[in-house]
Amino acid sequence: MHPGLPFHDPADADTGNQQNVTITLGASQASFQVGGKKVYGDTYSGTFTAPTIRARPGSTVTIKLVNHLPVATNLHFHGLHVSPTGQSDDPFLCVAPGATTTYQLAIPANHPQGTFWYHSHAMGTSCSSPGSYDMSGMTGSMTGDVEDQIFAGLSGALIIGDDRTLLPKDLRNITTRTLVLKDAQIDATGHIPQNTGGNSINSNNPTVRLVNGQLRPVLSMKPNETQLWRLVNAGADIFYQLQLDGYSFTVIGEDGTPVALTTTPNTLLLPPGKRYDVLVTANGTPGTATLRTTAYSNGPQGDQYPDTTLATLKVAGTPVKRLPAFAGSMPTAPADLRSAPIAQNRDLQLSENSDGTQFYINGKQFSSDASVFATPAKLGTVEEWTITNTAGEDHPFHLHTTAFQVMSINGDPKRYIHDQDIVVVPHAVNGVPGRVVIRIPFSDYTGAWMFHCHIAAHEDNGMMSFINVVR
Repeated sequence: MHPGLPFHDPADADTGNQQNVTITLGASQASFQVGGKKVYGDTYSGTFTAPTIRARPGSTVTIKLVNHLPVATNLHFHGLHVSPTGQSDDPFLCVAPGATTTYQLAIPANHPQGTFWYHSHAMGTSCSSPGSYDMSGMTGSMTGDVEDQIFAGLSGALIIGDDRTLLPKDLRNITTRTLVLKDAQIDATGHIPQNTGGNSINSNNPTVRLVNGQLRPVLSMKPNETQLWRLVNAGADIFYQLQLDGYSFTVIGEDGTPVALTTTPNTLLLPPGKRYDVLVTANGTPGTATLRTTAYSNGPQGDQYPDTTLATLKVAGTPVKRLPAFAGSMPTAPADLRSAPIAQNRDLQLSENSDGTQFYINGKQFSSDASVFATPAKLGTVEEWTITNTAGEDHPFHLHTTAFQVMSINGDPKRYIHDQDIVVVPHAVNGVPGRVVIRIPFSDYTGAWMFHCHIAAHEDNGMMSFINVVR
């Protein structure tokens, strides 16, 4: 593989314009270049990192998905606040091999501007026609799963609007960069492994960490220059703990939602599915810095990741005027839910068997026929959920259709800074479960709102359910 080439953003999907977006994605098995090496996997467009989809609030996005795979597939538009029913963001849709279906996403005019992503959400489905979903007969060439298809290449960034427009005037024309983080395990024949034919994906195996399908690219900035970096963990299973040596990140958006208060951390934890929009300002003198994912453990029974270089920041050229640092609130941050009336309190327990192969929510594995909750949520209300984790590894909890507010983690109250659609529920320590409390606003859409651990292997093996939302 060839490290050290100039950084480039993922290609944009051919959408015509952002107000009337029409895209065709052909999911297929193919070979593509990964860090200059020929690799075999799954692709939407002939690349390991799928093209970036861009749309505006108030627009309609039409996506024709053509399934050339030998297994079933579908699409999930992670983080978008759109309908979970019909030909929209419905993970129960199933596109059989050789079939085609068309998604139509009505993006609300007040939709948050920020970074989202899209990926297969096949869930081990077996189907004979688009629009059907059947958990029976999950054998043979008709089946596919989330981990297989994301791991093999079926994921990419999705950007709504342009959150630079929410920044002070001096920052509205800065350069943007999209950094899609994915890892690849490649066997001796150049193939990305799949959970078939007696093989299995092991997320703790050595893996190649990539940025936009590039191996340790060089990203250039001028001295004093400020850029907006859109960071996306679009991988199947593993965490990234980002650090840019000698720098801090100014967080202006998390999980596609503008923040109520900027922060300037030195590291950012991105479990699978996580996104951050951050401002980075180069030093005033030429030099280099390393963007790395630092050594990280997601629990004694989870994965152990080594410190790994992702990219090099090269600061060179004629210095530019240093723009004022931005601190404060983004103008379209969601409302604080700390004083909201709570319509219902619910408990979720995340657990797994002793060998870490089967996963549960409230003691149950995923069923398309029944939610773990006996009662539905009501549209227009706010609920408080307490999520506990009895396992020896962290579980990143994700809710479809809306972002939520984290109230506390392991009993530590959290001040209101942002909304998010993924939160890491800490592993148990000395038999004491990890504990996260969140508040969820149920607005705009009825239907089945899915939730699950976003380690794809865990959701594939049971740690997933949904809540019915009714008027």
